[in-house]
Amino acid sequence: DWNHENEVVRSHVKESLEYLLTEYKVDGFRFDLTKGFSNRKCDESTASSYDQSRVDILKDYNSAIKKVKSDAVVILEHFCETKEENTLAQDGMKVWRNVNYAFCQAAMGFSSGSDFGGLWTGSSMPFGSLVGFSESHDEERSAYKSLTYGDASVKGSLKARMQRESLCAAFLLCVPGPKMLWQFQELGYDESIETGGRTGRKPLHWEYLEVSERKALHDDYRSLIKFRKDNPEFFTKDANVSLKIGSANWAGGRTISITSGQKSFILVGNFGTSASNINVSFPSEGTWTNYLDAKESYSSSSASLDMEAAEWRIFIKQ
Repeated sequence: DWNHENEVVRSHVKESLEYLLTEYKVDGFRFDLTKGFSNRKCDESTASSYDQSRVDILKDYNSAIKKVKSDAVVILEHFCETKEENTLAQDGMKVWRNVNYAFCQAAMGFSSGSDFGGLWTGSSMPFGSLVGFSESHDEERSAYKSLTYGDASVKGSLKARMQRESLCAAFLLCVPGPKMLWQFQELGYDESIETGGRTGRKPLHWEYLEVSERKALHDDYRSLIKFRKDNPEFFTKDANVSLKIGSANWAGGRTISITSGQKSFILVGNFGTSASNINVSFPSEGTWTNYLDAKESYSSSSASLDMEAAEWRIFIKQ
């Protein structure tokens, strides 16, 4: 509840930020509840409205950080109207984008409310300004929700739940822009956020690595991150992005396709709870090879894929 319009407060905050950057060599900061960095009287219904004073305060802090470390990352848990978030993003800050509900719905096997479109900046925000996440310290774990509330074909099977976690991971990580992964997400952590109380200590489950279904999920995360690192041109603002990731795309197969220069890829996923034949149209002519299984390739403009429930494949054209 500090008054960030007070210059003494402002100086103290900036000196603290400089100290952490220089003495502790931190890479940057994620500020909690930045809509509270204001001295404007407001309530829950008005706190998200555009606030020029709050914008000035955050830009001042960002400037102080960048003077010390020009490549420092500054992430805001802001959740204010797009106009304000856009202004802050234009200044080089990033804002959180919560898509937990949509990914939980998909993990449970339900199409309703499962649109992943919120991950994409589109034309409303500067490219790369949204830090998308499907799980966080404030949200229920998707693996817990699929275990507890999922479709009958999902909640009774660890294999099915982990396969759906893998499918969701593919569609999270293949949308351009930075992503936040919450601890143990890559192992399908399925303890409730209420375990030991909302803010209580949660049990560690390193033994998950010894469970084949969870280890497979872990390895899929590694493969997806490697795909991003090996093909950085797909994840730049100059790439041509086509997303079919809404609820309407559930039955026929969801896709993400991106083209950069002569290279392209398409991610295809069966979000249904049973095996299905998915017809996929490739973005262009050429030879399309399965990124994770080079034995599968197509030299045509389309293909008919027999896909198991929650199966995903990435095809790439060099």
